[in-house]
Parts: sequence; structure tokens; C-alpha cells
Amino acid sequence: MTLGLSEKDRQFYLDAALRAADWFVAGQLCQYRPMAAQGDSRQWRDNDVLPGGGDASVSWTEGKGRMWDANRGRFPYYYFMPDGRHVPGLSWTQGRGIFVLADAYKITGDSRYLETAEFAADYIASLQFVDPHFPQVRGAIREHTPTGAWAGSLDAAQAASALILLTKVGGDKRWLARGREFCDYLMRHFDEDRGMPRKASIWPEEIVEFGDTSQIFFGIGQCAAIPLWHLFKITGEKKYLRPLIVGADIALSLQRSDGAMNCYVDITDKKPPSLNHHWGAGEGDDRFLVQNDDGLVTLILAAHEATGDKKYLDAAVAYMRWIITNTPAERPYCVFPVWANNVLDVGKVSGEDHSDWVLDHLQSRLLDLQVTEAISADPKALGGFRGEDEEGDSGVFGGVGTDYVVTRTTCYAAGTLFRLSGKGTGAGFSVFGV
Repeated sequence: MTLGLSEKDRQFYLDAALRAADWFVAGQLCQYRPMAAQGDSRQWRDNDVLPGGGDASVSWTEGKGRMWDANRGRFPYYYFMPDGRHVPGLSWTQGRGIFVLADAYKITGDSRYLETAEFAADYIASLQFVDPHFPQVRGAIREHTPTGAWAGSLDAAQAASALILLTKVGGDKRWLARGREFCDYLMRHFDEDRGMPRKASIWPEEIVEFGDTSQIFFGIGQCAAIPLWHLFKITGEKKYLRPLIVGADIALSLQRSDGAMNCYVDITDKKPPSLNHHWGAGEGDDRFLVQNDDGLVTLILAAHEATGDKKYLDAAVAYMRWIITNTPAERPYCVFPVWANNVLDVGKVSGEDHSDWVLDHLQSRLLDLQVTEAISADPKALGGFRGEDEEGDSGVFGGVGTDYVVTRTTCYAAGTLFRLSGKGTGAGFSVFGV
């Protein structure tokens, strides 16, 4: 429960979250034009045979989704509003888009959201290693394209969580099987001391690699265990819990005495990282702080629910209390919704409600970043959230950060709005699933 929210407020936040879901529908690469002339608004996946024998008004060159285009189903990584260029998405982009669509479909029952999510899941399926010639990496999900040679576990975990949760809200049961394949890949390689595998590749040789405590992604890399939690919540199979708990213990080793999280287990003799959407902000040792934690709170709260051990909840509460001592900076753009989601979820579990902190900063740090018609009427921009940080001040096409409509920012922001509406959870980046 959040403070000071009327039903009108909640509806406002829900409407804004659904506009973010609409951005994923409109921006999905190689979608099909609606068959409005035939009274059918569905997005057709294959237009070689159309209802009623075809429609001459939909041409091969005009249509956005020819069935031989390998980009079918991809979401944009980000969209550059000044000239319409985009970078096509990858494994986590697909997962995060499905997170938003899963919440939207569960709340509204609008088939557009489910159809778009399943179309996105088709692309994830094409990324997954299933070739029996590579048994070590079977189930891992490639990072970039179906012909890629490597698969990062942290990003792929978001795709796997999406597949598992998509089944839960009414999608095809094959997505659960695909999600389980990824979880079983993690289980085969999980190590009590090293935690989650960091990366798999098939070239120049088949190999599964681990990180170590000296590496910057070792800590948040344990968030690769989150789909194990979502799978357990559906199947009840406790075998998936042990890696999750070990990962949460590693996450706790990142925590400072004030409750904040560092990017290294031990920052002694480490060079502060460069600024990006994860870390590097501030001065001195604060540059080591994790800003965008990629799901650490989800991991820690899942371990608390799985074990009942209060140390996990205490750590999450300490992190939440540290967050609310801060006034969120304008950049990185994605950090405020990450923090807001942490505050709302930890508060829900602990009963310590600090949603007033979220509401105090919501307009300037979240709502003002949403693309409204006053900013752009372009349907490939409308409803999404602006703000790119990964390439430094903007993205690969230049300009400024707010020229870009970004899956990362949109997913986190929609998750905040769904939570505030009281009707959604944030899906994969939530201990509550969908």
C-alpha cells in the first residue's frame, strides 16, 4: 500500500504504464500492419497467406513484417527521435519488453500485448543454444543474434524470466520449457564458490566461463539466478533454490555499512569505474556504488522468502533506507525508477512504507521523461521513456540522452507505474513475479 493515492491517482499511473506497453507494440521490429480493412486489428505474423485470400492493399514493400526477415520480433534497444534511426535489441531487451507487456496483458486482457510478447519470445527462442553438438552450453541464450557465438548469463536471465512469466499470464507453454532449459543450464554449471556462470561461447571452442570477486560484474552477475526463483514459484521445485541463496549471499557481500551496494566485493586498490548507467557517479568511493543494480533487491528478497532468514530482509531494508537519504540525480536516467522499485518492493515486504519518497521525485525524475504527443507524435517514440546513458552523454547516433527512447528506462519506469497503480508488479524485476 502506498500513501496518498486516490483511485484517480492509481488510474493515472496505470494509463501511463500502459502507454509504455503501447510503445513496445508500436516499436517492435517487423510487425505487421493491422488488417483494418477486413475488420481485424490483429498483428499478422505471416502475410504469405492472409484471411480471405489476401489483401492487395498490403504490399510486400509496404508491409513492416516480411516473414523472411530475421529481425522479426525484436524490440529496439533504443530509438533516436531526431531522425528515426534505431539500434535493434538483444536478449535482455526482449526480456524487459515482455516484462512490461506481461503486466499490461494480465491487467487489461488486451490481446495486442500478448501477441506482441509472444512475437518477442519467438526471437528469444532463436537466440537459445539447442544444438546437441554443444552440450555444455545447451539452454544458454545468445546475447545479440541467432548466429552469435556467445551468451552472457546476466542479460540472458532477463530473457529467461520473461519466457517463464509469459507462460504464467497465458502464453504458450513452450516458453516455460525454454525458460527451464536456461535454468537447467545454470544448474549444471552453478558453483558454490563462484556462483553463476558469467558467459558461455561456442567459438573458438565451447566453453563456460566464471567471474571472480575481482571483476566488476561478479556481484550483480548473481542476478542471473532470478529466473530460478520465477521457475520455482511456478513449479515448486526446490532444487532451483540453492544457487539463488548463494547468489544472494554474494550480493550481501557488496553491502557497505551505510546500506549502499558497491560494484566490487572489495574495493581495496581498485580503480573507480567510468560513469555509465550502472556505476561511476559521484566522488571518491561513491564512484564504486551500484546505481542501477539489475535486480539485486529481487534476488535478496527471494532468498528471504525462500529461507525465512532475517539477514536478507535486514540487508534489503538497510539498502532501502540508504536510498531514501538521497535526492536522485538527473542522471543516470534509469536510476530513479530502479531505486523507486526497490523502495516500493522492500516496503511491501517489510511494512516500512517510504512511498512518499517515490512520489516526491516521480514527476521530475520519471513522468517528465515519458514521450507525450507534446514531445513527439511518432508512434515509435510515443509512450516510451527517454534517457540513454550507456554510451556516455547519449547514444551511438550522437545528440543528447533525451533524444533516445530507451528500453532500459522504459522497463524500469513502467514497473514503477504499475506498482503505484496497485495492479502490476514489475514482473521479472520483482520478487512477486506477475
